[in-house]
Amino acid sequence: MEQWVTDHDDETVIVVSAEEFRAAAEQALDELGLTYAELEQQARQRDFSSAQAHALWVSIGGTVDL
Repeated sequence: MEQWVTDHDDETVIVVSAEEFRAAAEQALDELGLTYAELEQQARQRDFSSAQAHALWVSIGGTVDL
């Protein structure tokens, strides 16, 4: 994992590998008790089981194939 500081004092960019991103997505899904397919279905229906599920979709939707 890499970390960069931007021109703004309050912004930090964290760079992760594809493997790290996938592992984090899997962990977040596990914590919500959802599969990626279930989360994807919630997105299609625009009916998320929680605010956390919606936020996760905004973060990972369409970016991983789990």
